[in-house]
Amino acid sequence: MPVVIPPADPAGLPAPAWLLQILLVFTFILHILAMNLLAGGTTIMAISLRKGKDSPFHAELAKRLSKALPVTMSLTITLGIAPLLFVQVLYGQAFYTASVLMAWPWLSVIALVLLAYYGLYLVQFRPDWLGRWVTTIAWLSAIFILLVGLLYTHNATLTLAPEKWATLYAASAAGLHMNWSEPTLVPRYLHFMVAAFAVCGLGIALLGLLARKRGDSWGEEAVRYGARWFIGATLVQLAVGLWFLFSLPGNFMQSFIGGNMVNTLILWLGVVAAVLAMLMVNRSVLAAVLLTVAAVTLMSITRHTLRQMYLSPHLDVNAIPVNPQWAMFAIFAVLLVIGLAVVGWMVWQFYKSGEPQKATTV
Repeated sequence: MPVVIPPADPAGLPAPAWLLQILLVFTFILHILAMNLLAGGTTIMAISLRKGKDSPFHAELAKRLSKALPVTMSLTITLGIAPLLFVQVLYGQAFYTASVLMAWPWLSVIALVLLAYYGLYLVQFRPDWLGRWVTTIAWLSAIFILLVGLLYTHNATLTLAPEKWATLYAASAAGLHMNWSEPTLVPRYLHFMVAAFAVCGLGIALLGLLARKRGDSWGEEAVRYGARWFIGATLVQLAVGLWFLFSLPGNFMQSFIGGNMVNTLILWLGVVAAVLAMLMVNRSVLAAVLLTVAAVTLMSITRHTLRQMYLSPHLDVNAIPVNPQWAMFAIFAVLLVIGLAVVGWMVWQFYKSGEPQKATTV
């Protein structure tokens, strides 16, 4: 069947396409960092709850993660709103079409997120009430979050496949289509999920570093444990990344292995940053954090470039008319700065809440 692309929104873009794309990548970086902490942290918490019966270290880690994860999930959702809106503004013709094709699985994301959210709150506030079921509830929350990631991957790959839309819709208009036939689906999904364990391991190491600075003996083991997760997951991630790269269509793959020097440089600088972070984590957790943020940033740019490659034959965002709404954009920019400041304050309060209470004299 011929490729059919829905028309662009007649209202046009509210700001130049280049500016919206920069904001899309920037807000996606913030979202993906929070998402990595959530997806990796929920699974590691479930593991620690099971091990915590015999290990005081894991019992304490599970307790600290259970306190942090509901807030992390809130941040993941909140920070995910902006990039999702930018995707809809720039690539709405593709995003909405993919969402309609997989309508019912896509709508189930809401239920999965709510169930996972409730599960995390139960683990934090009602562990005694849950009793022996607390580990089961933690695992269910972890599975639901991992399923949400899988559904987002299906949506993302369908968004990038305009040549499939007409055929799928002609086969069925029931909104039950998935994209299992896509060669990049599994490596793309694992590329995000394995990274989640690496980033969360780094988060645990950072949590241990802060605890160690406060004189908490638990922190020393937490640094080592988090570093092991980070190194192990990063090694797996390097293999998964190569799988993802070589599963791409030939012309796209070539662009990242010398066909386009800018794309090649950005991708492989990201790989180098990840490898350096892995080598540095046992020497300096803070250096590993900075290198990991750099790697995530470069990989996010690469991801956006890849999306452009897939859609450029069918959809050119630079050709969409621009109808600037600078007043609304200014409001967004101010609220974004305020929001990031509030997030920073929340993280600082979480850090302070773990400080030993100073003794007082009467």
